[in-house]
Parts: sequence; structure tokens; C-alpha cells
Amino acid sequence: MTSLLLTAFLVSPQLIRLDARDMDLGDFLRFMANVAGMNVVIHPAVQGKVHLTVKEAQWEQVLDVVLKTHGLAKEVEGNIMRVVPIAVLEAEAKQKAATAAACLNALPLQTHTYFLNYAKAEDIAAIISRWLSPRGSVVAYPARNAVIVRDVENAEQCSH
Repeated sequence: MTSLLLTAFLVSPQLIRLDARDMDLGDFLRFMANVAGMNVVIHPAVQGKVHLTVKEAQWEQVLDVVLKTHGLAKEVEGNIMRVVPIAVLEAEAKQKAATAAACLNALPLQTHTYFLNYAKAEDIAAIISRWLSPRGSVVAYPARNAVIVRDVENAEQCSH
């Protein structure tokens, strides 16, 4: 027999008291979103029961511990909190990285030569190399005090 004993109230704006036994995880997440004054979106794979007793604990700390206990993570955008299994977030991050890499590889390479007046090409080449995409390259041409930069243009369009 499942029993639900829930007594919760705000002790102060940041602290809560909560006594829950066999509380549905979805109900707990909705309760915490209500305490935080946020909206919540819960992934369909999120399920389980919560058993906890907290006295004068920070609501966000309680939420983080319960999420960690159940192998979940949260993303917050504005006033919306999304709760998903950690594996889902990892898969999304891998997909996003793969999409960005494919986009970067699809961009054409551009070559620019910059002639310098007040700095040594070798010094500037070392600095520029830190800003290049993985496909980029920079060569110092000391005879003309120039740097030749080859890289994709607008690589930032692939990071969205």
C-alpha cells in the first residue's frame, strides 16, 4: 500500500520543510516548481518515488539532491525548468556537437594575408592561432612581416 504523507510549507523565502513518503517524483517536481515560482517540463522517462524529510533546507538544494539520487538533471531557461534523465542531456549535447562540427566542415576555407607595421609576424601568428577553428591555420611570413590566415569565415554561425 502506498501512502503519501506531505506536510510542507515555506519557513522563509529560501527554506522549506517537507515530509514525503512514497511521493510520486512528478508530483515532487511540480511542488518544487511551485515553491520556486517556476514552470516545469518533465521528460516522459522521469518516474519514481520520493522519500524524504527535510527541515529548514534550501529548496534548490533539496531539488538538486533528489535529481542526483534519481539520475536526473535540470535545465533552467528564464522561468521554465526542464527535468530530464542525465543520459538524455548527454545525448543532446553529443548531437549538438556533431551538428556544429558538420556545419563547420561544410563551410569553405578563406585565405587572408595581413601585412603588419608595428608587430612581428611570428608574435602575431601565435596569438591568432588561439582563435582559429580546428580547420584553420596561420603562417608567419617574416620576409614581408605578414601573416597568412586560412580558416572558415563566420564559424560562429555553427555554434547555435
